[in-house]
Amino acid sequence: MKKYLPSAKTLSFFAVMLACYAIFSALQPAYIRSPYSILVSSMLPAVLALSMGVVIAGGGFDLSIGHVAGFSTLMCGYFLRRTGMDTYAAISCAVGLAMFIGAINGLMVAKFGISSFIATLSMQFVLVGARQLITSGDSFRANAAIRNIVQGQNFGISNLIIVSLAIIIIVGFVMQKTTFGRKMQFVGSNITASGFMGINVKAYTFLAFLVSGAISGVVGVLQFSKLTSATINIGDGWLFGAMTIAVFSSVIFGRFKAHGIVTVSFLIAMITTGINMLGVSSAWTNFTLGVILIISLMAGKYLGAGSFRALRKRFSKNTTV
Repeated sequence: MKKYLPSAKTLSFFAVMLACYAIFSALQPAYIRSPYSILVSSMLPAVLALSMGVVIAGGGFDLSIGHVAGFSTLMCGYFLRRTGMDTYAAISCAVGLAMFIGAINGLMVAKFGISSFIATLSMQFVLVGARQLITSGDSFRANAAIRNIVQGQNFGISNLIIVSLAIIIIVGFVMQKTTFGRKMQFVGSNITASGFMGINVKAYTFLAFLVSGAISGVVGVLQFSKLTSATINIGDGWLFGAMTIAVFSSVIFGRFKAHGIVTVSFLIAMITTGINMLGVSSAWTNFTLGVILIISLMAGKYLGAGSFRALRKRFSKNTTV
Protein backbone atom coordinates (compact mmCIF):
# COMPACT_ATOMS: atom_id res chain seq x y z
CA MET A 1 0.00 0.00 0.00
CA LYS A 2 2.99 2.29 0.36
CA LYS A 3 2.98 3.25 -3.32
CA TYR A 4 -0.60 4.54 -3.05
CA LEU A 5 0.31 7.15 -0.44
CA PRO A 6 0.66 10.63 -1.96
CA SER A 7 4.03 12.32 -1.74
CA ALA A 8 4.70 15.16 0.65
CA LYS A 9 4.86 17.66 -2.22
CA THR A 10 1.50 16.44 -3.50
CA LEU A 11 -0.13 16.84 -0.09
CA SER A 12 1.36 20.28 0.39
CA PHE A 13 0.13 21.29 -3.06
CA PHE A 14 -3.44 20.25 -2.26
CA ALA A 15 -3.22 22.05 1.07
CA VAL A 16 -2.20 25.23 -0.72
CA MET A 17 -5.12 24.78 -3.15
CA LEU A 18 -7.57 24.55 -0.25
CA ALA A 19 -5.98 27.61 1.32
CA CYS A 20 -6.36 29.56 -1.94
CA TYR A 21 -10.02 28.56 -2.18
CA ALA A 22 -10.64 29.60 1.42
CA ILE A 23 -8.87 32.95 1.02
CA PHE A 24 -10.60 33.88 -2.25
CA SER A 25 -13.98 32.78 -0.83
CA ALA A 26 -13.46 34.94 2.24
CA LEU A 27 -12.48 37.98 0.16
CA GLN A 28 -15.20 37.46 -2.46
CA PRO A 29 -18.22 35.36 -1.31
CA ALA A 30 -19.34 34.79 -4.93
CA TYR A 31 -16.15 32.76 -5.41
CA ILE A 32 -17.68 29.93 -3.35
CA ARG A 33 -19.95 29.03 -6.25
CA SER A 34 -17.23 29.14 -8.90
CA PRO A 35 -15.59 25.64 -8.87
CA TYR A 36 -17.67 24.32 -11.78
CA SER A 37 -16.93 27.29 -14.04
CA ILE A 38 -13.27 27.06 -13.01
CA LEU A 39 -13.23 23.40 -14.00
CA VAL A 40 -14.70 24.24 -17.42
CA SER A 41 -12.12 26.94 -18.08
CA SER A 42 -9.23 24.68 -16.99
CA MET A 43 -10.01 21.78 -19.32
CA LEU A 44 -8.53 22.88 -22.66
CA PRO A 45 -5.31 24.27 -21.13
CA ALA A 46 -4.91 20.91 -19.39
CA VAL A 47 -5.37 18.99 -22.66
CA LEU A 48 -2.86 21.21 -24.44
CA ALA A 49 -0.44 20.74 -21.53
CA LEU A 50 -0.63 17.00 -22.21
CA SER A 51 1.15 17.58 -25.51
CA MET A 52 3.98 19.38 -23.72
CA GLY A 53 4.00 16.74 -20.99
CA VAL A 54 4.43 13.92 -23.52
CA VAL A 55 7.44 15.64 -25.11
CA ILE A 56 8.98 16.43 -21.71
CA ALA A 57 8.47 12.80 -20.69
CA GLY A 58 10.35 11.82 -23.86
CA GLY A 59 13.27 14.08 -22.99
CA GLY A 60 12.47 17.05 -25.23
CA PHE A 61 10.64 20.36 -25.23
CA ASP A 62 8.09 21.64 -27.72
CA LEU A 63 7.82 25.41 -28.07
CA SER A 64 5.47 25.15 -31.06
CA ILE A 65 2.40 23.53 -29.43
CA GLY A 66 0.49 26.79 -29.07
CA HIS A 67 1.05 27.74 -32.69
CA VAL A 68 0.31 24.21 -33.89
CA ALA A 69 -3.02 24.26 -32.02
CA GLY A 70 -3.82 27.73 -33.35
CA PHE A 71 -2.84 26.68 -36.87
CA SER A 72 -5.15 23.68 -36.56
CA THR A 73 -7.98 25.99 -35.50
CA LEU A 74 -7.37 28.32 -38.41
CA MET A 75 -6.98 25.55 -40.97
CA CYS A 76 -10.14 23.82 -39.79
CA GLY A 77 -12.02 27.03 -40.57
CA TYR A 78 -10.12 27.41 -43.84
CA PHE A 79 -10.97 23.89 -45.03
CA LEU A 80 -14.56 24.36 -43.94
CA ARG A 81 -15.22 27.76 -45.51
CA ARG A 82 -12.73 28.13 -48.36
CA THR A 83 -12.56 24.62 -49.81
CA GLY A 84 -16.13 23.57 -49.08
CA MET A 85 -15.19 20.43 -47.15
CA ASP A 86 -17.78 18.87 -44.90
CA THR A 87 -17.32 19.11 -41.14
CA TYR A 88 -15.58 15.83 -40.45
CA ALA A 89 -13.28 16.09 -43.46
CA ALA A 90 -12.21 19.58 -42.35
CA ILE A 91 -11.56 18.33 -38.82
CA SER A 92 -9.58 15.33 -40.09
CA CYS A 93 -7.45 17.47 -42.38
CA ALA A 94 -6.75 20.00 -39.63
CA VAL A 95 -5.68 17.33 -37.13
CA GLY A 96 -3.73 15.48 -39.82
CA LEU A 97 -1.87 18.69 -40.68
CA ALA A 98 -1.00 19.18 -37.01
CA MET A 99 0.33 15.61 -36.87
CA PHE A 100 2.41 16.30 -39.98
CA ILE A 101 3.93 19.34 -38.26
CA GLY A 102 4.65 17.21 -35.20
CA ALA A 103 6.30 14.62 -37.45
CA ILE A 104 8.55 17.29 -38.96
CA ASN A 105 9.56 18.40 -35.47
CA GLY A 106 10.26 14.80 -34.56
CA LEU A 107 12.41 14.23 -37.64
CA MET A 108 14.46 17.36 -36.98
CA VAL A 109 15.14 16.28 -33.40
CA ALA A 110 15.41 12.49 -33.73
CA LYS A 111 16.90 12.10 -37.21
CA PHE A 112 19.05 15.20 -37.61
CA GLY A 113 19.94 15.75 -33.95
CA ILE A 114 18.72 19.35 -33.80
CA SER A 115 17.94 20.66 -30.32
CA SER A 116 14.22 20.45 -29.57
CA PHE A 117 14.28 24.09 -28.46
CA ILE A 118 15.75 25.27 -31.76
CA ALA A 119 13.65 22.97 -33.95
CA THR A 120 10.29 23.86 -32.39
CA LEU A 121 11.16 27.55 -32.07
CA SER A 122 11.91 27.59 -35.79
CA MET A 123 8.60 25.86 -36.44
CA GLN A 124 6.84 28.71 -34.65
CA PHE A 125 8.13 31.20 -37.22
CA VAL A 126 7.24 28.88 -40.09
CA LEU A 127 3.65 28.60 -38.88
CA VAL A 128 3.31 32.35 -38.33
CA GLY A 129 4.31 32.95 -41.93
CA ALA A 130 2.33 30.03 -43.34
CA ARG A 131 -0.96 31.08 -41.77
CA GLN A 132 -0.64 34.55 -43.26
CA LEU A 133 0.22 33.22 -46.71
CA ILE A 134 -2.60 30.67 -46.73
CA THR A 135 -5.45 32.72 -45.26
CA SER A 136 -4.37 36.27 -46.22
CA GLY A 137 -5.38 37.33 -42.72
CA ASP A 138 -9.02 36.24 -43.04
CA SER A 139 -11.10 34.93 -40.14
CA PHE A 140 -13.47 31.98 -40.26
CA ARG A 141 -16.67 31.09 -38.42
CA ALA A 142 -17.53 27.61 -37.14
CA ASN A 143 -20.66 25.90 -38.37
CA ALA A 144 -23.32 24.35 -36.13
CA ALA A 145 -21.81 20.86 -36.26
CA ILE A 146 -18.44 22.06 -34.97
CA ARG A 147 -20.01 24.28 -32.33
CA ASN A 148 -21.94 21.31 -30.99
CA ILE A 149 -18.77 19.35 -30.25
CA VAL A 150 -18.08 21.05 -26.90
CA GLN A 151 -21.03 23.37 -26.47
CA GLY A 152 -24.12 22.11 -24.72
CA GLN A 153 -24.49 19.59 -21.92
CA ASN A 154 -25.12 15.92 -21.27
CA PHE A 155 -26.47 14.78 -17.90
CA GLY A 156 -25.96 18.32 -16.63
CA ILE A 157 -22.24 18.26 -17.45
CA SER A 158 -20.63 20.45 -20.08
CA ASN A 159 -19.60 18.63 -23.24
CA LEU A 160 -16.27 20.42 -22.97
CA ILE A 161 -15.58 18.65 -19.67
CA ILE A 162 -16.69 15.27 -21.03
CA VAL A 163 -14.60 15.46 -24.21
CA SER A 164 -11.54 16.87 -22.44
CA LEU A 165 -11.62 14.29 -19.64
CA ALA A 166 -11.94 11.51 -22.21
CA ILE A 167 -8.78 12.72 -23.96
CA ILE A 168 -6.93 13.15 -20.65
CA ILE A 169 -7.87 9.65 -19.48
CA ILE A 170 -6.81 8.05 -22.76
CA VAL A 171 -3.47 9.86 -22.94
CA GLY A 172 -2.85 9.31 -19.23
CA PHE A 173 -3.54 5.58 -19.55
CA VAL A 174 -1.24 5.21 -22.56
CA MET A 175 1.59 7.15 -20.95
CA GLN A 176 1.34 5.69 -17.45
CA LYS A 177 0.01 2.15 -17.89
CA THR A 178 1.28 0.84 -21.22
CA THR A 179 4.69 -0.41 -22.32
CA PHE A 180 4.83 2.33 -24.94
CA GLY A 181 4.36 5.11 -22.40
CA ARG A 182 6.75 3.64 -19.86
CA LYS A 183 9.47 3.19 -22.46
CA MET A 184 9.00 6.76 -23.61
CA GLN A 185 9.36 8.03 -20.05
CA PHE A 186 12.44 5.87 -19.56
CA VAL A 187 13.97 7.36 -22.71
CA GLY A 188 13.36 10.83 -21.29
CA SER A 189 14.86 9.97 -17.92
CA ASN A 190 18.02 8.28 -19.25
CA ILE A 191 18.71 8.26 -22.98
CA THR A 192 22.05 6.47 -22.66
CA ALA A 193 20.67 3.62 -20.55
CA SER A 194 17.68 3.31 -22.89
CA GLY A 195 20.02 2.75 -25.83
CA PHE A 196 21.95 0.05 -23.98
CA MET A 197 18.65 -1.68 -23.13
CA GLY A 198 17.79 -1.95 -26.82
CA ILE A 199 15.09 0.75 -26.88
CA ASN A 200 14.93 2.60 -30.18
CA VAL A 201 15.56 6.06 -28.76
CA LYS A 202 15.13 7.89 -32.07
CA ALA A 203 11.79 6.20 -32.74
CA TYR A 204 10.39 7.14 -29.33
CA THR A 205 11.65 10.69 -29.65
CA PHE A 206 9.93 10.97 -33.02
CA LEU A 207 6.71 9.48 -31.63
CA ALA A 208 6.71 11.94 -28.72
CA PHE A 209 6.56 14.87 -31.13
CA LEU A 210 4.05 13.08 -33.36
CA VAL A 211 1.71 12.52 -30.39
CA SER A 212 2.26 16.11 -29.30
CA GLY A 213 1.20 17.34 -32.75
CA ALA A 214 -1.90 15.14 -32.69
CA ILE A 215 -3.00 16.41 -29.28
CA SER A 216 -2.33 20.02 -30.29
CA GLY A 217 -4.39 19.52 -33.43
CA VAL A 218 -7.32 18.15 -31.44
CA VAL A 219 -7.09 21.10 -29.04
CA GLY A 220 -7.23 23.44 -32.01
CA VAL A 221 -10.48 21.89 -33.20
CA LEU A 222 -11.95 22.00 -29.68
CA GLN A 223 -10.97 25.66 -29.40
CA PHE A 224 -12.68 26.32 -32.72
CA SER A 225 -15.82 24.72 -31.31
CA LYS A 226 -15.59 26.70 -28.07
CA LEU A 227 -14.71 30.12 -29.53
CA THR A 228 -16.84 29.62 -32.71
CA SER A 229 -14.33 31.59 -34.79
CA ALA A 230 -10.70 31.43 -35.91
CA THR A 231 -8.58 34.57 -36.33
CA ILE A 232 -5.12 34.97 -37.81
CA ASN A 233 -3.38 35.32 -34.43
CA ILE A 234 -5.24 32.58 -32.58
CA GLY A 235 -2.99 30.39 -30.45
CA ASP A 236 -0.26 32.99 -29.95
CA GLY A 237 -0.70 33.03 -26.16
CA TRP A 238 -1.40 29.35 -25.54
CA LEU A 239 2.19 28.14 -25.16
CA PHE A 240 2.96 29.84 -21.85
CA GLY A 241 -0.04 28.40 -20.03
CA ALA A 242 0.55 24.86 -21.31
CA MET A 243 4.25 25.04 -20.53
CA THR A 244 3.55 26.31 -17.00
CA ILE A 245 1.07 23.52 -16.32
CA ALA A 246 3.33 20.78 -17.67
CA VAL A 247 6.43 21.99 -15.80
CA PHE A 248 4.57 22.53 -12.52
CA SER A 249 3.06 19.05 -12.80
CA SER A 250 6.39 17.36 -13.53
CA VAL A 251 8.02 19.10 -10.55
CA ILE A 252 5.27 18.39 -8.03
CA PHE A 253 3.65 15.12 -9.16
CA GLY A 254 6.38 13.38 -11.11
CA ARG A 255 7.59 13.06 -14.69
CA PHE A 256 4.19 12.49 -16.33
CA LYS A 257 0.97 12.34 -14.35
CA ALA A 258 -2.29 13.14 -16.14
CA HIS A 259 -4.07 13.86 -12.87
CA GLY A 260 -1.22 16.20 -11.92
CA ILE A 261 -1.66 18.17 -15.14
CA VAL A 262 -5.40 18.51 -14.50
CA THR A 263 -4.81 19.58 -10.89
CA VAL A 264 -2.25 22.23 -11.79
CA SER A 265 -4.47 23.54 -14.58
CA PHE A 266 -7.34 23.78 -12.11
CA LEU A 267 -5.16 25.70 -9.64
CA ILE A 268 -4.09 28.20 -12.30
CA ALA A 269 -7.74 28.71 -13.27
CA MET A 270 -8.61 29.13 -9.58
CA ILE A 271 -6.03 31.86 -9.13
CA THR A 272 -6.87 33.62 -12.39
CA THR A 273 -10.59 33.59 -11.61
CA GLY A 274 -10.06 34.76 -8.04
CA ILE A 275 -7.82 37.65 -9.04
CA ASN A 276 -10.25 38.71 -11.77
CA MET A 277 -13.20 38.60 -9.36
CA LEU A 278 -11.29 40.73 -6.87
CA GLY A 279 -10.49 43.27 -9.56
CA VAL A 280 -6.76 42.98 -8.92
CA SER A 281 -4.21 43.49 -11.67
CA SER A 282 -3.56 40.32 -13.69
CA ALA A 283 0.16 40.86 -13.09
CA TRP A 284 -0.40 39.26 -9.69
CA THR A 285 -1.37 35.95 -11.29
CA ASN A 286 2.15 34.88 -12.26
CA PHE A 287 3.53 36.22 -8.98
CA THR A 288 0.99 34.17 -7.00
CA LEU A 289 1.69 31.03 -9.03
CA GLY A 290 5.41 31.35 -8.38
CA VAL A 291 4.85 31.81 -4.66
CA ILE A 292 2.56 28.77 -4.54
CA LEU A 293 5.11 26.60 -6.33
CA ILE A 294 7.83 27.65 -3.92
CA ILE A 295 5.60 27.04 -0.89
CA SER A 296 4.58 23.61 -2.18
CA LEU A 297 8.18 22.56 -2.82
CA MET A 298 9.48 23.88 0.50
CA ALA A 299 6.60 22.37 2.47
CA GLY A 300 6.99 19.06 0.67
CA LYS A 301 10.72 18.95 1.39
CA TYR A 302 10.14 19.78 5.06
CA LEU A 303 7.41 17.17 5.46
CA GLY A 304 9.36 14.59 3.52
CA ALA A 305 12.29 15.02 5.89
CA GLY A 306 10.15 14.77 9.00
CA SER A 307 6.79 13.51 10.09
CA PHE A 308 5.41 12.48 6.69
CA ARG A 309 8.36 10.23 5.97
CA ALA A 310 7.97 8.62 9.38
CA LEU A 311 4.29 8.06 8.66
CA ARG A 312 5.10 6.33 5.39
CA LYS A 313 7.64 4.05 7.09
CA ARG A 314 5.27 3.17 9.91
CA PHE A 315 2.46 2.42 7.45
CA SER A 316 4.80 0.26 5.40
CA LYS A 317 5.83 -1.77 8.45
CA ASN A 318 2.23 -2.31 9.50
CA THR A 319 1.20 -3.54 6.06
CA THR A 320 4.27 -5.84 5.90
CA VAL A 321 3.37 -7.47 9.19
